[in-house]
Amino acid sequence: MIFEAVINFLESNSRFIISAHETPDGDAIGSEYAMLKALQKLGKEALVINSDPMPNKFSFIDRFNEIRVINETARLPKNLGDYVLLILDTNDENNIGIVSQLVLPKVKDYFIIDHHESDEDLLVHNLIQKSASSTAEILYLLFKEMDVEIDFQMAQALFMAIVYDTGSFIYPKTTALTFEIARDLVDIGVNPNHVYSKVYESNSISSLLLHSKVLSTLELLFDNHVAIQTMRKEVIIESGALYEDADQIINFPLRSEEVKVSIFFKENTEGLLRCSLRSKGNINVAEIAQSFGGGGHRTAAGFKCTLSLEETKNLVLEKLRPYFV
Repeated sequence: MIFEAVINFLESNSRFIISAHETPDGDAIGSEYAMLKALQKLGKEALVINSDPMPNKFSFIDRFNEIRVINETARLPKNLGDYVLLILDTNDENNIGIVSQLVLPKVKDYFIIDHHESDEDLLVHNLIQKSASSTAEILYLLFKEMDVEIDFQMAQALFMAIVYDTGSFIYPKTTALTFEIARDLVDIGVNPNHVYSKVYESNSISSLLLHSKVLSTLELLFDNHVAIQTMRKEVIIESGALYEDADQIINFPLRSEEVKVSIFFKENTEGLLRCSLRSKGNINVAEIAQSFGGGGHRTAAGFKCTLSLEETKNLVLEKLRPYFV
């Protein structure tokens, strides 16, 4: 049974810290909240602690501000050695930010639940379903297996997570099962229009200004098949936007039939540069991201840049060149 290891982990421990990857997205936030409520229903003590704040557009699922940020709204328990850590929506322990330094070494154990590409040895002791549309999809099936009642708040969190990570049910990993789960969540009471409006129609004017500035950096290469956009920290400051306001910008070029790969170099206000990659068809951007120490899906991946922007850009383009010659 695919859920045997995680069920044993959940049943054999009583105190949990839940965390996800840096700059948590909709799947990370929704999955964390649903897992928090499930553990509470199982009579467990649980906390959600992330390294970075969530984008405001996801906050509607967390009415009582239970998703905390370490060193800002969250104080770590003094008895960390009595806790275990649940890592959601990433299979890289180094991708959970400062939680990897302040929490991971001090808890008595940890477990990963994820749906990204991973090394085979990670599959043995964790729950990693690479075919799943989202981490939330895995959690839905887990809760059903454990007979945990999915109430409205959990359903809304799971639905939001699935909507976000499937691109509103269009990405390649969307299956009939994904729609079946979504239908059940709607039957529980989720309003799809409300969720979509919160996630995709609640942008600030500052975010619109940010989008326009970033789009002006667009470069088209390899006969218009590869698009590159760049966001420097100065642009964030000038527009008055937040770093997380840029999370959908990478998808814009893919609306063109000719563009097969979209590359987005984005720098936060502290100067940390990341590269996000999206693709269509047979172009595996996860392999490219992994070669730089990152990861993700075949069609959606990313990594932190350790070299300069120009050096990284040239290296990424060289790895893409075989697809277009």
